[in-house]
Amino acid sequence: MIIRAANKFDLPYYTHLVHKIHTMAEIGTYNVPLDDTYLNSLFSTIIHGGGIALVVEESQPIGMMIGVISPNIWSPQTLVMHQILLFVDEEFRNTRAAHMLITEYIDMCNDLVQQKRISYHTISATKTMFDVDFTRFGYDWIEKTWLSVE
Repeated sequence: MIIRAANKFDLPYYTHLVHKIHTMAEIGTYNVPLDDTYLNSLFSTIIHGGGIALVVEESQPIGMMIGVISPNIWSPQTLVMHQILLFVDEEFRNTRAAHMLITEYIDMCNDLVQQKRISYHTISATKTMFDVDFTRFGYDWIEKTWLSVE
Protein backbone atom coordinates (compact mmCIF):
# COMPACT_ATOMS: atom_id res chain seq x y z
CA MET A 1 0.00 0.00 0.00
CA ILE A 2 1.23 3.48 -0.83
CA ILE A 3 -0.01 7.01 -0.19
CA ARG A 4 0.35 9.66 -2.86
CA ALA A 5 -0.98 13.08 -3.70
CA ALA A 6 -4.07 12.97 -5.88
CA ASN A 7 -3.82 14.35 -9.39
CA LYS A 8 -6.19 15.17 -12.24
CA PHE A 9 -6.37 11.49 -13.22
CA ASP A 10 -8.01 10.73 -9.84
CA LEU A 11 -11.05 12.88 -10.66
CA PRO A 12 -13.21 9.88 -11.70
CA TYR A 13 -12.38 8.02 -8.47
CA TYR A 14 -13.10 11.15 -6.39
CA THR A 15 -16.44 11.72 -8.14
CA HIS A 16 -17.33 8.05 -7.73
CA LEU A 17 -16.58 8.23 -3.98
CA VAL A 18 -18.62 11.40 -3.45
CA HIS A 19 -21.62 9.82 -5.20
CA LYS A 20 -21.13 6.52 -3.33
CA ILE A 21 -20.89 8.21 0.08
CA HIS A 22 -23.89 10.36 -0.79
CA THR A 23 -26.07 7.28 -1.30
CA MET A 24 -24.93 5.42 1.83
CA ALA A 25 -27.69 5.14 4.41
CA GLU A 26 -25.10 5.26 7.19
CA ILE A 27 -24.50 8.99 6.75
CA GLY A 28 -28.13 9.75 7.51
CA THR A 29 -30.72 11.81 5.74
CA TYR A 30 -28.45 14.54 4.44
CA ASN A 31 -29.65 14.27 0.87
CA VAL A 32 -28.62 17.22 -1.30
CA PRO A 33 -28.36 17.24 -5.09
CA LEU A 34 -24.83 16.70 -6.32
CA ASP A 35 -23.44 18.87 -9.09
CA ASP A 36 -20.60 17.18 -10.95
CA THR A 37 -19.45 20.48 -12.47
CA TYR A 38 -19.02 21.90 -8.97
CA LEU A 39 -17.37 18.68 -7.73
CA ASN A 40 -14.87 18.88 -10.61
CA SER A 41 -14.12 22.52 -9.82
CA LEU A 42 -13.69 21.79 -6.11
CA PHE A 43 -11.31 18.92 -6.82
CA SER A 44 -9.29 21.04 -9.23
CA THR A 45 -9.01 23.82 -6.64
CA ILE A 46 -7.86 21.37 -3.97
CA ILE A 47 -5.19 19.65 -6.06
CA HIS A 48 -3.84 23.02 -7.22
CA GLY A 49 -3.08 24.34 -3.74
CA GLY A 50 -6.49 24.90 -2.18
CA GLY A 51 -6.17 21.91 0.11
CA ILE A 52 -4.88 18.38 0.40
CA ALA A 53 -6.02 15.37 -1.62
CA LEU A 54 -4.45 12.01 -0.81
CA VAL A 55 -4.98 8.61 -2.39
CA VAL A 56 -4.09 5.27 -0.86
CA GLU A 57 -3.63 2.58 -3.46
CA GLU A 58 -2.75 -1.02 -3.91
CA SER A 59 -2.28 -1.24 -7.69
CA GLN A 60 -5.41 0.93 -7.91
CA PRO A 61 -7.04 3.50 -5.61
CA ILE A 62 -8.67 1.99 -2.51
CA GLY A 63 -9.26 5.13 -0.47
CA MET A 64 -9.02 8.88 -0.36
CA MET A 65 -8.73 11.72 2.13
CA ILE A 66 -9.40 15.32 1.20
CA GLY A 67 -9.13 18.62 3.05
CA VAL A 68 -9.95 22.10 1.83
CA ILE A 69 -8.50 25.39 3.05
CA SER A 70 -11.11 27.95 4.01
CA PRO A 71 -11.32 31.05 6.19
CA ASN A 72 -12.65 30.72 9.72
CA ILE A 73 -16.24 31.96 9.76
CA TRP A 74 -15.49 34.39 12.63
CA SER A 75 -12.01 35.42 11.53
CA PRO A 76 -11.54 35.51 7.74
CA GLN A 77 -7.79 36.12 8.01
CA THR A 78 -7.48 32.79 9.88
CA LEU A 79 -7.20 29.95 7.36
CA VAL A 80 -8.15 26.43 8.42
CA MET A 81 -7.73 23.08 6.66
CA HIS A 82 -11.05 21.24 6.96
CA GLN A 83 -11.04 17.54 6.18
CA ILE A 84 -14.11 16.94 4.01
CA LEU A 85 -13.72 13.37 2.81
CA LEU A 86 -12.21 10.23 4.28
CA PHE A 87 -13.16 6.93 2.71
CA VAL A 88 -11.57 3.52 2.36
CA ASP A 89 -13.20 0.85 0.21
CA GLU A 90 -15.08 -1.71 2.29
CA GLU A 91 -12.73 -4.63 1.60
CA PHE A 92 -9.75 -2.61 2.93
CA ARG A 93 -11.37 -1.24 6.10
CA ASN A 94 -9.47 -3.59 8.42
CA THR A 95 -6.08 -2.70 6.99
CA ARG A 96 -3.72 0.18 7.70
CA ALA A 97 -5.11 2.22 4.78
CA ALA A 98 -7.15 4.72 6.84
CA HIS A 99 -4.37 5.13 9.39
CA MET A 100 -1.90 5.87 6.59
CA LEU A 101 -4.22 8.50 5.11
CA ILE A 102 -4.84 10.17 8.47
CA THR A 103 -1.19 10.32 9.48
CA GLU A 104 -0.10 11.69 6.10
CA TYR A 105 -2.89 14.30 6.22
CA ILE A 106 -1.75 15.36 9.71
CA ASP A 107 1.90 15.55 8.65
CA MET A 108 1.02 17.69 5.64
CA CYS A 109 -1.24 19.94 7.72
CA ASN A 110 1.49 20.40 10.33
CA ASP A 111 3.88 21.42 7.55
CA LEU A 112 1.33 24.00 6.35
CA VAL A 113 1.00 25.34 9.90
CA GLN A 114 4.80 25.65 10.12
CA GLN A 115 4.80 27.48 6.78
CA LYS A 116 2.01 29.75 8.17
CA ARG A 117 -0.28 28.87 5.24
CA ILE A 118 -2.94 27.67 7.72
CA SER A 119 -3.52 28.22 11.43
CA TYR A 120 -5.40 25.01 12.30
CA HIS A 121 -6.60 21.75 10.81
CA THR A 122 -9.70 19.68 11.49
CA ILE A 123 -11.00 16.17 11.02
CA SER A 124 -14.72 15.43 10.79
CA ALA A 125 -16.22 12.02 11.40
CA THR A 126 -19.41 10.73 9.80
CA LYS A 127 -21.71 8.34 11.66
CA THR A 128 -19.83 5.35 10.26
CA MET A 129 -16.58 6.62 11.80
CA PHE A 130 -17.82 7.39 15.32
CA ASP A 131 -15.77 4.51 16.70
CA VAL A 132 -12.51 6.15 15.57
CA ASP A 133 -10.83 7.96 18.46
CA PHE A 134 -9.09 10.92 16.83
CA THR A 135 -7.56 12.01 20.16
CA ARG A 136 -4.90 9.39 19.49
CA PHE A 137 -3.88 11.52 16.50
CA GLY A 138 -3.68 14.67 18.63
CA TYR A 139 -7.16 16.08 17.97
CA ASP A 140 -9.65 17.41 20.54
CA TRP A 141 -13.39 16.96 20.01
CA ILE A 142 -14.87 20.46 19.87
CA GLU A 143 -18.04 20.08 17.84
CA LYS A 144 -20.81 17.67 17.02
CA THR A 145 -23.13 18.51 14.12
CA TRP A 146 -26.81 17.62 14.17
CA LEU A 147 -29.05 17.74 11.07
CA SER A 148 -32.78 18.45 11.14
CA VAL A 149 -34.75 15.56 9.66
CA GLU A 150 -38.00 17.38 8.94
